[in-house]
Formats: sequence, structure tokens, C-alpha cells
Amino acid sequence: MKFLVFLCVSLLVLPLPLRAARPTDHLEKCWQQQGAGLKDGYAAFSYRELANELEHSQYPWQTTAYEKKGTAWLSAQRYLRLDTLTQGPKTYYSRTQVGGGEVLVQDYGENQLAAATPERLAAQLVASARYSPVLLLGYLREQKVAAQAQAPAGLVSYRTQLPNALVTVLIRKADHVVAHVTVLSHDELFGDVLTTFAYQDYTRAGPLRYARTVAVAKINGQVHDTVTVRSLTVVAAAPALLARPAVYEVAAAKPVLPVSTVEHFRPNLYLLNLQHTDDRVLIVEFRDFLVVAEAPLSSENGEYIVREARKIAPTKPIKYFVFGHYHPHYLGGLRAFVARGATILGGPGTAAYARYLTQAPHTLQPDSLQRRPRPMVFEEVTTSKTITDGQFTMQIHCIGKQSAHTNDYLIYYFPSEKVLFEDDLVWIKQQGGPRKPSARQAGLYQAVQALQLPVDTVVQSWPVADYGVKTIIPFRELEQAMQVK
Repeated sequence: MKFLVFLCVSLLVLPLPLRAARPTDHLEKCWQQQGAGLKDGYAAFSYRELANELEHSQYPWQTTAYEKKGTAWLSAQRYLRLDTLTQGPKTYYSRTQVGGGEVLVQDYGENQLAAATPERLAAQLVASARYSPVLLLGYLREQKVAAQAQAPAGLVSYRTQLPNALVTVLIRKADHVVAHVTVLSHDELFGDVLTTFAYQDYTRAGPLRYARTVAVAKINGQVHDTVTVRSLTVVAAAPALLARPAVYEVAAAKPVLPVSTVEHFRPNLYLLNLQHTDDRVLIVEFRDFLVVAEAPLSSENGEYIVREARKIAPTKPIKYFVFGHYHPHYLGGLRAFVARGATILGGPGTAAYARYLTQAPHTLQPDSLQRRPRPMVFEEVTTSKTITDGQFTMQIHCIGKQSAHTNDYLIYYFPSEKVLFEDDLVWIKQQGGPRKPSARQAGLYQAVQALQLPVDTVVQSWPVADYGVKTIIPFRELEQAMQVK
């Protein structure tokens, strides 16, 4: 009996097993600091931006700077923005309204709404991170996204897949605010591109903590923007910036199918006219090989051009691919030709840029070079190069800055045909008489004169149908334009 009593007493004093500590919900703690204080309202961010964009500049990686300012309204479910962009004396406006199953975007200088697609909806969800991660935090909470098993030291990582974008939000453990957001997406020219939004200079406005500076690194850190938040206020409602059309749906964009025609322009010259990009590709047939000049916009188009070239001469390899200048309409399909072992010809200062494009990963949408990697063979044309098989001759001349367009500009001349092929310099209207020459027209004309090339016909690569310009031009019309004062 005494033993039983002792046993019972002993059991009573044994320590009870401890409950396992619940893991910290870093996403919820972050939301409490950066979004919960909104309740059913909005955070109105007044901001200014210094944005840099890659455009039709004189040399690779040269950016055009824009100054923007406006207001962005964000909640857990919606994002609205009213923005002005200033470049020199001109000011443009844009409006964005996203949430509740709609994506309404009226871009700078446009009168119509952009097409509403899942990709654009995802892009605007990502774009809101330029000002604040609030909308992304709301999305992660709604989707009940769990923390990743691994993350950089001191951070917790949350990842979600959007159409054409893998988004990662990294939250600091120390103070539970978003350190940065990364977005991995596909670009038809640059392949896998990483965009990073880094949040700096945190402060407080009422119930919310927010970053006063957002540093944006684009295209794998090649281009940088800075967003400065001048003030934040919590408001009960956001304005209606755009009206939803009566007939409206978010629908996938119809794929653009390649469409082309082939024109046997001269015995050795073929013009491949691409209706889907409004470009003209030159295919030159020699006795034992082909030369292809220009490949617009993407690896996909490059692959298409390779297939069309094979139809013209099935047994002849593409020995050279040449691009007239580094802009996307002319070297965008470069990778397809590297994959086939063609030697790449480009103007001065473009080798490093072409190498960047050919070495860039394309894991999100693999192309032939991603599947079968090989090094690029590149030859820089600094003055002139002649390609011949002993019977037919092609001359490549670098006119560079004289083009009044880019520093690397190449033109192609065929002596036996007195034909000159160039990318985008002439621009003579289909209607009306001669007009005062542009700087591009004058530069091309002066280059032809300096090179002493007897030209009868000029063929232009872009545009083919749009803009109402001639693209196969008697040289005399360029001469007539030069006489107009």
C-alpha cells in the first residue's frame, strides 16, 4: 500500500512533456508591419523615379534616362498608379488599375487600353513592387505560400510562380520587413533575366513601415533605376482611374505565327519578307554556302529563318550571319546561327554584346543553343570585308557614325548587281515628291559617295509594310532628296 502511494506521488511530480514551439510565421509578422495597418484602405505612395531604358541608342548598353513622378495606391488586393513621364520638353501620362480580376493599363502616349492578358496581369503585380511589396505580400498570404527550406543568412524566402515570372520575396528575420524581391522571367532577346527590387531606408508612416528608396536592378544588373518615395499616407479609398470596357475579359494572347514570303530578287539574292515582324531578311547564295543578313527580335525567329534558308538551298550550310547593327530587329535571332556553327559578322564594338547574348541562359524557354551549347565564332568588320566564291561577290562596309544612327553600322553592296542593302536609313515616303533629307539619308548618301559605289537600287530591311515608306528604292530618289534645301 505504501509503495502504491509513493508511486502515485512520484508520478505527480514528474515533469510534463514540453509542447514543440510553433515556428515563427515571418510572412504574417511582415504583413503586420507593412500591410495590416491598411485594414480596408490603401497606402498612397507619392514618388519620383529615375528610370533608364535600353532603346535604339548608338552603342550597346547605352541607356535613355527618364524622369517619372506620380502616385501609386496599394492594398492587399489592388494596385493603381497615375504617372507622368518627362523627357526634355515633352510630358506623357499613364494609368494603371489592377485587382478584382481586371488589369487596365493605358500606357504613355496611348489612347486605348492595352490587351488584358494573364501575362500582363502578372507583370503589373510585379511592377507594383517598384513602390512597395504590399500587393505581393497580400498575394502570398492569400495563396498560403510557405517559406522555402533554404534562404540566404538572416532572411526568409517565399516563392511563387506567376505566368512568365518566378517571384521570390525575401524577408529579414531581424525586423520582419521585406529586404528585396527578385523576379526571374523570360526575355525574347536576353533569355533568363533577373530583376531585383531592393528596399532601403525604412521608416514609419502611422501604422505602416515602408522603404523610402527602392533600388531596381534590371536585365541581370545591366540597367538600374531608383524610386524615391516622397511620402506615404493611408487613405480610405483609391480613385477610379480607368473605366472597364463593357465587353471585357482577361484572356491569353493569340500566338503570333510566323508568316513570310520569299522574293528571288536577283540570281544570287533572296529577300525573305517576314510579315509577322515587318522585317526583310537577306539571303545570299554562293556556290557552296549561304550568307544570311539580319534576324529580328528573337531566337524563335532565328530558327524560322534558318529553316526558310534551307528551303532555298537545302545542301548549302550557312557560313556567315551578319547583322547591320546591334538593334534587336537585326541581331535578335543571332543564337540560332551560332547553334549552326555560322561565323558571326558584326560592326566595331559589338563583339562583347553579341557574346553576352549567346552565353545568356535560356532555361525558361530553351532554344537550340541552350540545348546544344557551342562557342560563338565572331569576326568584327571595322572597315570592309569581301565575301566571294570566285564568281559572285558581296562587300560589307562599315559606315559607323556616318549612319547618324549607331556606331557599328554595316551596309552590304553587290557590285555585279549595283544593289545596296541597308537596315533602316532611307525612309522615302511612298507618296509625294522629294523631301529635305534626314541625317540618316544624308549619312548613307555621303558614305556611298566616299566609298565610290555605283548604286542603282537600295533595299531596306525595316520596315517592309508599315509607316508608308518605300523599301526598294531607286538610288536616284535618294540623290533627288539630297538636292532639296
